[in-house]
Amino acid sequence: MQTLVLSAISNPVRIKLLCCLSKKNKNVQELIDSCGLTQSAVSQHLSKLKKAGLIKNERQGKFIFYSLTNSKTAEIANKLNSFCKEVN
Repeated sequence: MQTLVLSAISNPVRIKLLCCLSKKNKNVQELIDSCGLTQSAVSQHLSKLKKAGLIKNERQGKFIFYSLTNSKTAEIANKLNSFCKEVN
């Protein structure tokens, strides 16, 4: 499981998605709009994050909303995002 988590957060796009979800639960279209990615890219990255246990989903009507499984995930994602910006 540790390898899945580390692999999932090793990608800057997935860190960006986690940061987007740290603010509020979102559906795929909202993630596409806020992160500027294609639908297929968002879906593939969400699949890896879910497999690693970092996010979960819940159907609400015709939409599926994604959220973080743990508040620590938001903290770590935001710190990684800030760190990457500082280093670059």
